[in-house]
Amino acid sequence: MECTRVQVGNLVYNLAEGQPVDVGVGDTLRVFYSFSYIVPQTVNASIWGSLYRYTLGILDRSSNAQTKSSITLEASPEWQTYQGQIDIVIGSIDSGLWGLIVELPGYDGAEAKIDNCIQVAAAGGITDLLPVLTMVMMMGMVMPMMEEE
Repeated sequence: MECTRVQVGNLVYNLAEGQPVDVGVGDTLRVFYSFSYIVPQTVNASIWGSLYRYTLGILDRSSNAQTKSSITLEASPEWQTYQGQIDIVIGSIDSGLWGLIVELPGYDGAEAKIDNCIQVAAAGGITDLLPVLTMVMMMGMVMPMMEEE
């Protein structure tokens, strides 16, 4: 299986370990993948796309940045190439570097993963507004003093 490109918004990026693509919480990451297969009859197969990190040496998928879907593989006695895409919505996860994995659970070796290829930016909160609020409060205090003169 291969997974070499992603789309964020209207921009498409090539994936490579150590060259992270910037995304934010709430963004949709469209992952393009392809693989070759042989199946004697048409089957529905599960496909998962997830962001992950290693925790104590174990691959730890984030359930807040994961999509589980299914695809139909048409019967083929000879090798066929399947190309598809899966959308992963970036939910509430920690900021920092994440890996990306696309896999067909139940099929040995049917996965593509790239370590440290997605950079998730911290979600904005009220603390981001503190500098602006401070300026507004200071202006509110200074303006009455200027009117008295």
